[in-house]
Amino acid sequence: MNLLPTLVFSATLLAAIPAFLSLINLRVFRRLRPATRVSTTVSVLIPARNEASHISESLRTVLANRGVELEVIVLDDHSTDRTADLVREWMSTDTRVRLVQAPPLAPGWCGKQHACHVLAGRAQHDLLVFLDADVRLASDALIRIVAMMEQPEAPALASGFPRQLMESPGEKLLLPLIHFLLMGYLPMHLMQWTRWPAFSAGCGQLFVVRPDAYQRAGGHARIRASLHDGLKLPRVFRQAGLATGLFDASDIASCRMYRSSGATWAGLSKNATEGIAAPGAIGPWTLLLAGGQLLPFLLLAASPWLPPQHWPPILMAVLLAWLPRFLVMKRWHHPFLSVWLHPLAVASLLWLQWSAFFRHLAGKPARWKGRRYPAAAAAVLCFFMGPLSAAPARESLPRIDLPDQFGRPQVVAFPAERVTVISVADRHGRESAAAWTDVLRPYRKQLNLYRIADARGTPGLLKNRIRKRLQNEYKEPLLIDWTGATSATIGGTPGTVTFIIADPGGRILHRSSGPPTPETVTAFIKALEAALDR
Repeated sequence: MNLLPTLVFSATLLAAIPAFLSLINLRVFRRLRPATRVSTTVSVLIPARNEASHISESLRTVLANRGVELEVIVLDDHSTDRTADLVREWMSTDTRVRLVQAPPLAPGWCGKQHACHVLAGRAQHDLLVFLDADVRLASDALIRIVAMMEQPEAPALASGFPRQLMESPGEKLLLPLIHFLLMGYLPMHLMQWTRWPAFSAGCGQLFVVRPDAYQRAGGHARIRASLHDGLKLPRVFRQAGLATGLFDASDIASCRMYRSSGATWAGLSKNATEGIAAPGAIGPWTLLLAGGQLLPFLLLAASPWLPPQHWPPILMAVLLAWLPRFLVMKRWHHPFLSVWLHPLAVASLLWLQWSAFFRHLAGKPARWKGRRYPAAAAAVLCFFMGPLSAAPARESLPRIDLPDQFGRPQVVAFPAERVTVISVADRHGRESAAAWTDVLRPYRKQLNLYRIADARGTPGLLKNRIRKRLQNEYKEPLLIDWTGATSATIGGTPGTVTFIIADPGGRILHRSSGPPTPETVTAFIKALEAALDR
């Protein structure tokens, strides 16, 4: 019985964490203020694949927004239903609507990320609003979103959480946990005060971003293979040093994410291994959820057989576990039955996450919207060994088309005849890049060497001056990335230099960032010589 006090204390402590955070976060996570006038124009971007049952209502609610100049661009992602026809009908009655046909899905891309990437390139207005086709907007939604983004303290990327409409038992049981997890486990004050990627969060149903920030961060191209844009898109913005934010959109947007219990299970499973079920995360999350949300109720059920002195702390643990659910229910009017069945909901969620984890371990592909996405091999190792810092063996460089300092087009394409080394540096990383010159000198004749200058954020009036200066400093081609999109896509690190070694097929073999140190130089040379010996 010596274990019992430890179990009771652990259950109480783990239940207190989300209870305490929920009390704080519910005051931080706010709705947007009403607005009457804005000057920023908006591009509403809707990726649509077989959305005939949603797209008309989605367009109707978007176009009903008042007080803001907008365009709506729908990308038809190879739909087999009447999605495109319905959009054309709207185009015939409203010139603000445009239809874009998706190009073929490139290898390594998730359909939605590819669609959003293409849409961002077609947008013509000052603010980008990415909206899922099953989201319905209130008539003042866009003006309130724009007013928020016009504030001086606005983040580069903001995400709203719409009101979730639920009808089937599976929806009512599991979907309220979205708000429970968000309120109970994300320290929102730290998210606001820092740029730490660990505090990344968002909802893929509704994102709003400035185009310049989108280009600087690399946008959806940085998360091309991901099925979890809600988590991954804010993360790449924070990795680029940009602020991200969240807001409660339950009064200006609604969404019925899934249409049945089975669809709910499949939808939550598809990207589970990029969130809670990620190999490096599922262990800690299981401890937090099982210890804080299931153990108190198990101890309560066993209390008749336990010493009476343990009853009060056990009851306290149960009340702490339930408190966030009742607070969330009051705020968002979740079904009471879901709150009452909280232990069953958490147990179901953990079962879903572990099922997804083992499917991933077995190499079973994720399926969504009629497409199959292969599971990455050997990712399970980081469950036992800790998260891997990178997986370059599974990454490949894309084709790169950039002008050099003389205005000549330069192309880096694969397959190539030799090993390729690419350096990416912004103005802060130039010294570090120069320090690597001696390291590379003995190998120059054996490889293709490309240098990319990350010039994102350069004012248009200064581009000619910078180009001339680079012409004087560099006689060999120096590729200039004015938008920063290519640099971000291939993994350049703002503020320093990044060197990438790729085999003739374009597969990334090694990546080093920062000034040369004995350790990084040794690792770089070892990887380079191994590549050249192949």
